[in-house]
Order: sequence, then C-alpha cells, then structure tokens
Amino acid sequence: MTEHESEWDYCDVKFQLRYKGEDSTRAGLKQMWLVFQARASGANRSYLAGESTEIPIAANVIGVSFVPQERNPSHRNIHQNLLDQLQAEGWERLPERGGSWWETRLRRLASRHRPTSGWFKRLRDRFSQARPSDENDGHPPSAPTSP
Repeated sequence: MTEHESEWDYCDVKFQLRYKGEDSTRAGLKQMWLVFQARASGANRSYLAGESTEIPIAANVIGVSFVPQERNPSHRNIHQNLLDQLQAEGWERLPERGGSWWETRLRRLASRHRPTSGWFKRLRDRFSQARPSDENDGHPPSAPTSP
C-alpha cells in the first residue's frame, strides 16, 4: 500500500444469506434472509461500514446457489439504500466493480471514520474522560488556600 492509499478506507459491498431455521408452515422450506454488507479496511483496520435491511427469500432447493437477482426490485432497493447510506456518510463510489451487479467498491478519507460504537469508541471515551482538564494546563488542581 502506498502512502497516498493509506489515507483512504476502502469498502466492498457483498451479499450474505442468513439462515433462520425451517419454515414451520411449509415442509422443507428454509427461512433465509438476504442482506448486503459493506466491509471496509484501510487505515482504521477492518470494520463493517454498513449493512442493508434484511429481506426474506425462499430457499428450498438443495445444492443450488442463491445470488441476488438484478431484476428483483426488492434486491435492487436494499442494495441502493445501502449505497445511499454509505454516500451520506462520506463514501464515494469508485468506477471499478466486481463481476456481479451488487459488487460495488467505495472509498473515503480515513480520518472521516470515527466509530460510534464498539470497543474502539469505549476506549476513546475512557481516555477522553481520563484527560486532565484544559483549564489547569494538565496539572492537578491546587489545594484550597485558607483565608
């Protein structure tokens, strides 16, 4: 990675299927959910930059691979909503694409990402609370003087 590339975080949009058990109303039909995820990496290490809403899909054919369908409006909508969310957070789409319609690559300046949850935020919050106040110039407060 070059020095210039280290200033950027890059993210790739992929899909994931989530298995949520058997459908009790129809024999042999699995409850599967489709979700798109934006996985990012760069100066801020690897993290989940965003995730679409989940939508249910029918998955009852054993041995057949499922992929999101470009002609399915629900699939396109949750994908586009994720891209809109990412762009609102400062990500810019890159012209390079993967082999499938949903595989999108984005980037943003690494300094723009400050986690709002998780272990990094807890650590950052702990250190910001432990810092001495600026009004004392980093020194402990003076003992009160008696009149």
